[in-house]
Amino acid sequence: MAGLLAARVLADHFRRVTIVERDRFPQGPGFRKGVPQSRFPHVLLPGGLAVLRRLFPGIVEELASLGAVRYLWPRDALWLTAGGWSGRFAHEGEDRFGLSQSRELVEWVVRRHVVGLENVRVMEGWEATGLLATADRREVTGVGLRPRPSASAASVAGSEKLYADLVVDASGRNSPAPRWLEALGYEPPEETKIDASLGYAGRTYAIPSDLKADWKIIFIQANPPADGKGGIVLPVEGGRWSVALFGGGGDYPPTDEEGFMAFAKSLRSPVLHEAIRRAEPLTSIHGYRRTANRRRHFERLRRMPGRFLVTGDAACAFNPVYGQGMSVAAGEAEALDRCLQKQWEQRFRSPNGNLAGLARHFQKEVARSHAGAWQIVSGEDLRYPTAEGADRGLPVRLSHRYFDRVVRAAMKDPSANLAFVDVIGLVAPPSSLFRPSVLYHSLRNGGTGRGVEPPGAVQHPEPLREELAG
Repeated sequence: MAGLLAARVLADHFRRVTIVERDRFPQGPGFRKGVPQSRFPHVLLPGGLAVLRRLFPGIVEELASLGAVRYLWPRDALWLTAGGWSGRFAHEGEDRFGLSQSRELVEWVVRRHVVGLENVRVMEGWEATGLLATADRREVTGVGLRPRPSASAASVAGSEKLYADLVVDASGRNSPAPRWLEALGYEPPEETKIDASLGYAGRTYAIPSDLKADWKIIFIQANPPADGKGGIVLPVEGGRWSVALFGGGGDYPPTDEEGFMAFAKSLRSPVLHEAIRRAEPLTSIHGYRRTANRRRHFERLRRMPGRFLVTGDAACAFNPVYGQGMSVAAGEAEALDRCLQKQWEQRFRSPNGNLAGLARHFQKEVARSHAGAWQIVSGEDLRYPTAEGADRGLPVRLSHRYFDRVVRAAMKDPSANLAFVDVIGLVAPPSSLFRPSVLYHSLRNGGTGRGVEPPGAVQHPEPLREELAG
């Protein structure tokens, strides 16, 4: 997604954009090996969705016509946080809706729009092997390539070098960019890694046709250190639920039928288990454990070759449980657009016509773009006692204590809830939670008292309700 969105922006600024992709794309929405996490729930948060609307006018309506489900948070959710159950507040406004759909669907729709542009071409089944550079290694001039075994003869084009005015690395959390920079004589970036040893198990269900419910989403958050387990139910196209269970500190949900359901039953609330136990499974259970948060600090490098940019998970990868990856990638694409517009407006050009000064400026913008999401995600993962990679010093402990008060207040007070929801939806930065109005509600309503009452049992048809009551 980061690569596709970057390509969409680049197409507005360059005569030709080439996407180099290891995989072979499916003809329609479908799983591919390069995106193993696509089997699990994915949402477009309001902040990310706003960017997509600007880049692809009409895309929300298109996704909705294909079955994506609009939701308003928290009105449409049964949401259990560490501060209790959230009130079902309705924060109206087009900029506060999100979309729930499979990763396969949203990627296919975005890819179709991007590759349909006249100046975009795709080299499927090819792998980048390293950076090409000028003799003094001050600027990148392209990438070396090698075909994957699945590459078709038509895509080979008889060359193993691809020259370009600008190279953007969006190859994911396993990006070789640090090695590539070292090969050119540059220092690799520092890396911050926070790993709560969190693992997933998930599958897809058919939504029962006779289900009666006033919610679209169930989200049982973990409450570490007391309870590191949680789960989520999201509606996706085709009348299906995408369901994931997760556990931190090595307490992983099993991938066998009996163990999966037992884990669901052990969550802090029975509502998720009640929802899925009568639903028809449509897929097998898959596990996923590559959930460490990794931030490569390209913005801190003293030296970096010109005309080489790093974005998406290659720059900053998040624990997927918080659902921010696609929306952060959208924000970084918008940062790229801002940087290129400034580049042209101020004519940051070297005498020979090469882009100059863009790389460092862009990496600083990318770092600012994902800083808020990183603060939220890394801070939450540091609540797990087994989390590694950062010091839980006084600033972290004070941040947790204040954030706890904000969450407790947000579960009961609509004004505090709106401020909190805007932050986790990437509409507002975490610093907005320190506004006087939020501080007031947190001091007034953020004590240890109980939040709103938990919801009743999931609305099943009458015979099942009687069975549950019995």
